[in-house]
Amino acid sequence: MEWNSVALTRAQQAQAPKLSRRAVLIASLSICLAPGCKLFSRDKKSDFEKSNAKLQELQADPDRLRLIGEVARASGVRPRRFESLGLITNLPGTGGVVKPSAQRDMMLEEIRRNEILDAERLLDSPMTATAKLSLYANPCDEKGDLADVLIECSGECDATDLREGHLMESHLFEYFTVKDSQLRKSLEKATARGDVLIFPASYSKTSEIDPLKGVVLSGGRIKDESRMAILVAEEYRHVHWVKAMEASINRRFFYQDSGKQVTVAKGRNDREVRIAALPKYRFDPTHYLGTILSLGFAESPEQVAERLAGCRRMLGHPELARKAAWELEAIGSPEATEALKLALANENDQVRFYAAYSLAYMDQPESVPILESLARIFPKYRAHCLIGLSVNQHASAREALESLLQDPDPEIRFGAYWYLYHRDSRNPMVAGEPIGESFRLVRIPSEHSQVCVSMERRPEVILFGPTPELKIVKQLEPTPSLRITPMSSGLVRVAKRTLSGEILQTIITSDLVSLIKSMIAVQGNYGDIVHTLDAIERSGGCSASVALHPLPRTGRLYGTPTEVEFSESSRSESSLSESSLSESSLSESDDAQPMDETTSDLPSFGDSSSTGSSKKEMDVQGSDPSSSGARSYSTTKTPWYRRMPFTNTSD
Repeated sequence: MEWNSVALTRAQQAQAPKLSRRAVLIASLSICLAPGCKLFSRDKKSDFEKSNAKLQELQADPDRLRLIGEVARASGVRPRRFESLGLITNLPGTGGVVKPSAQRDMMLEEIRRNEILDAERLLDSPMTATAKLSLYANPCDEKGDLADVLIECSGECDATDLREGHLMESHLFEYFTVKDSQLRKSLEKATARGDVLIFPASYSKTSEIDPLKGVVLSGGRIKDESRMAILVAEEYRHVHWVKAMEASINRRFFYQDSGKQVTVAKGRNDREVRIAALPKYRFDPTHYLGTILSLGFAESPEQVAERLAGCRRMLGHPELARKAAWELEAIGSPEATEALKLALANENDQVRFYAAYSLAYMDQPESVPILESLARIFPKYRAHCLIGLSVNQHASAREALESLLQDPDPEIRFGAYWYLYHRDSRNPMVAGEPIGESFRLVRIPSEHSQVCVSMERRPEVILFGPTPELKIVKQLEPTPSLRITPMSSGLVRVAKRTLSGEILQTIITSDLVSLIKSMIAVQGNYGDIVHTLDAIERSGGCSASVALHPLPRTGRLYGTPTEVEFSESSRSESSLSESSLSESSLSESDDAQPMDETTSDLPSFGDSSSTGSSKKEMDVQGSDPSSSGARSYSTTKTPWYRRMPFTNTSD
């Protein structure tokens, strides 16, 4: 047994150095890390203590900023633009070949994505064309909402006419540039498909029709979430302040969904509060975000009463009426409501408008007669007055919109119909009958005959008053495949050549309703009836005038020539400063990148006490209080893409 003890001793000796080296390494690592961990822990604790000390100092300061708009700004207020290439099919031989280019490669990839094997042959067919697609999603548009899709033939395609075309399902993306100036695209943001409607020349304000530009009404389905948010200034970046702002917003703004109360604000971190779209404010996101920025946070009842007294005095000044109305609407108390009601008797129309518009969002019936009268008299307020009547849930607001349907002005009556439908699509006054599967015909009783044609969102023809008579004296050719021919018997022949070459025709009486319903017999679509009505209007062949989407615009100017400073004594009674809700609070910087959170969402704050009375205050929808009067306008000829909301142009 002697050799066993010797072997054991040798094994122990062999293992001894290994254990010693391991112990040395562990001990050395512990010595190295111990001071570092202690130092790191001390730094974190020091930062936390500094943050709490700063918080306590601000809480104890009686003169601290109290409005959200004074310590934060709104983000995500610009329309989101999604783009792509799409394939237009069903063309009657007016398509074209796509030249060898990057666009051709993209289209081939898109076609193969739809499991079409012979992609090259389909792309070069005379029955197809490649088009550029653009979809604009407004700030309040949520995932699943529908939107119009703008169509323009690609410069790499030699197609001659997109009429009769149908857009195959396409996928749209958001394109942006990065620091290396390379063009990148996001994930899929929307899909698009549907029949193409070419803009008539009278609608696009051109001497001749451009057959390569059009729109697919409600052809896009958005897959992107709303990006509205409140970004907090660096001095107030603390979870305590973010929670206070979130609580203040949710106390004031919420809605019921399937019996559950849904709030709109959610703090993501110590610098950002996400804002969900509120259905009531979907037509005016600027007003929505302006009211949110006018909310107070972490205030005592005495401080709220102090602000309320200052707002009462500010509301009497036209230059400050909008800001005061926003703040009173944000307070939302009975005292604030009463202050807005008193302003309805002000002799200045701008003060009355701002007060009535805020009261409309509070469902107050006193706002209804003011908004109705302003809509009839002042075109510059008309769009917002109709929006106010639409969102006011009091029964008198619905009656006012129904009364405006009888106004002889096509802009007023069509605007009243448009917002009455959005208020309640089940209202019998705006109920229509489907004409095939393409569009609707809506008939509204009235003493004044008028025909309005929708060019946005919904394909529909609205007929006010009795059925107009047709006075066609010569053959009309609204589209290359459609003929409208008067007959000696007083009847009218409607004929259309189909894609297969077959000619379908029908004979109707000489009235407008029969002409509209004849589209079913000849397999016509909404584009056919739009161009037919436009051709009849230009030839004077109808007893009633035809207007192409005469919806009131929101970009008209209203306000006073100059914006004066408010007195310091009145300013001290309210924490709402001149610059707290200026353009910089509601709009993002012009050089912001669409998809780069590090550049587009960085807040830029100045001294909230410096106002600069000479600075013009332009709201995001294009209303400029620094200019007086309303510009001349056309009630029917301005296409919707030229008056996109949230732009700084007024015409």
